[in-house]
Order: sequence, then C-alpha cells, then structure tokens
Amino acid sequence: MFGDGGWFGSAPKVQVRRDGVWSDVTGQSVTPSYPTSSAAGTDKTYVFAFDATTDDGIRVTGAAGGSQTFTSIAELEVSYG
Repeated sequence: MFGDGGWFGSAPKVQVRRDGVWSDVTGQSVTPSYPTSSAAGTDKTYVFAFDATTDDGIRVTGAAGGSQTFTSIAELEVSYG
C-alpha cells in the first residue's frame, strides 16, 4: 500500500478458474467491509467467504484505487472448512 495506490477502488471480488475459464464465486462476503479507499490500509486482514467450489485456481480482482493503476496483496491464504 502506497500513498498513490495499492488498494482496490471498487469492491474486490473472488474468482475461481475451472478448465481455464474464470468466474465469480457465489455467496461471497467480506469481513470487515472493504473500504475501497486508502483506508484499506497496510497490515490489515480481510476475510472473504464464499460457497464451496472445486476449481484449479483462485484470484482476487477489482479496479485499482489511487492515482496509479495497481493493487497489492501481501498474502493470500486459501482454506476449506
């Protein structure tokens, strides 16, 4: 996260890949709510929950916020159960 970007400027969403095709997950929620501004901050954790699915890839996507066009995620952990 930097003063000129690194956060999502619109609500980020989780997508999964199956056989090379990306699609949005169903039943997605995020805790705490993602602020879509620099208030997303550094060293903060956002937990995305969604319906169980079987796929071969996962990503978090959304429009970049700030004057530069990039987003950043320091760590992505995926678990089941």
